[in-house]
Amino acid sequence: MNEKIKRETAVHHSMALVGGFFGMYALMVRNATFGSSETSNLIYLVVAGLSGSFRSFLIRIGALLCYIAGIVFATLAPKILKKADFRYISIGIDVLACLLLAQLPAELDPVLALYPMFFATAVQWLAFTGAAGYNSATIFSTNNLRQCFASLSEYLYERKPEQGRKCRFYAGTLLCFHLGVVFCFICLRFWNVESIYACLPLLAIPTAFVILDREPKRAQSIVYPRTLP
Repeated sequence: MNEKIKRETAVHHSMALVGGFFGMYALMVRNATFGSSETSNLIYLVVAGLSGSFRSFLIRIGALLCYIAGIVFATLAPKILKKADFRYISIGIDVLACLLLAQLPAELDPVLALYPMFFATAVQWLAFTGAAGYNSATIFSTNNLRQCFASLSEYLYERKPEQGRKCRFYAGTLLCFHLGVVFCFICLRFWNVESIYACLPLLAIPTAFVILDREPKRAQSIVYPRTLP
C-alpha cells in the first residue's frame, strides 16, 4: 500500500468514527430516529401523509429538504470553490451541527431536533465518498457490511490479494464506525443532549489527517526557480 492510499484510508476511517458517533447519538437521544439517512424518514413521511398527521408530515418534509440541501450543497460547492479542499468545509459543518444539536432541548420533536444532522451527514457522505479506490460511506454501514463480506468470500474462494485488501478496507471502516458508536454510548452515560460535544475531539482526528494528506500535494505544487549555470 503506497503512502497516498494510506493517507486517504486514514482520513476515511477517522470520519467513520464521527459517522458512528452521530448515528448512535441520534438513535439514543432522539427516540430511535436515524439522522444519517433518509430511508426510514421517507417511509414515515408516507405513513404520516396516509394517516393524516399533517404536523408530522411537514416536519418530515423539512428533514427531507435538509438532506436534499446537503446533497445539493456538497455537489455544487466543490465546483464553485475550486481551490478549496471541500473536506475542510464538511468537517466545519459537522462542528457547527454538533454545536447546534447541543442547544436543542430533549423534549423537542426528535425529527425536528435532528435537522442539523440531516444536513451535515448528507454533506459528509459526498465529501468523503470513499478512499483507496473503494466507494464507501462513513455515515451508515449497510453497503460497507456487504462489501466487506462479499470481498471476504471472494478472497477465501479465489485467494486474490486485491480481495483481501478490499475486505480489510471495509472491515476497517466498520470497525471505526462502531468504535464511534461505543464512544458515544459511554458519553451518553454521563451526559444526554450535551454528549454531542464529545464528538468535537473526534473531528480533530480527520482534520489532522486531511492536513497530512494535503502536505505532499502542496510540496509537489511548489515550482523552484531554475539555478543559473
